[in-house]
Amino acid sequence: MVNDAERAIQYAQVCVLMLDGRQPPHKQDMAIARHVANEGRALVIAVNMWDAVEDKQAALTQIHDRLETSLAQLRGIPVIPISGMHGKGVDKLFKAILAIQRVWNTRISTGRLNRWLEPMLEAHPPPLVQGRRLRIRYMTQVKSRPPTFALFVSRPADLPEHYLRYLIGGLRQDFGLDGIPVRMVMRKGKNPYAK
Repeated sequence: MVNDAERAIQYAQVCVLMLDGRQPPHKQDMAIARHVANEGRALVIAVNMWDAVEDKQAALTQIHDRLETSLAQLRGIPVIPISGMHGKGVDKLFKAILAIQRVWNTRISTGRLNRWLEPMLEAHPPPLVQGRRLRIRYMTQVKSRPPTFALFVSRPADLPEHYLRYLIGGLRQDFGLDGIPVRMVMRKGKNPYAK
């Protein structure tokens, strides 16, 4: 059963994780959601048995809090309450699936990315390493599904993880990439003066 689930995630574009609305999300639910993110797939959370939930606001708050702590890298995952027995909320679920698939297929031009990158670098410059500032030359999107960006840096190995998180967070906020994995690869540009 686990192998079947992993195979389904591997070949899917959008995964729907079904939770029981009467219970808080379990550790196994979050492990599956992390696996979906690691595979680079879009994710929608469907909360079933919503008609049987007594305190709906508290249940939604609990789910959002758990997602925020366990899957902070996928901020903004759509959470759709449904009732499978009565068919309520299923139309909203399908709309959320189509919307997250459009985000997952996002393409951003290199010019637009670099116009975005310039003020980001001015607001929070890259750190100094051995007395010299790291130089980020430019950025381009190398693929979609999930959106993957290449960042051309003077010394890629020295760019700290927190700076990458800053850039990815900015991409999510400014280009509406919430709820999907965003990947960033670093590359070193060629030195025209090197022999």
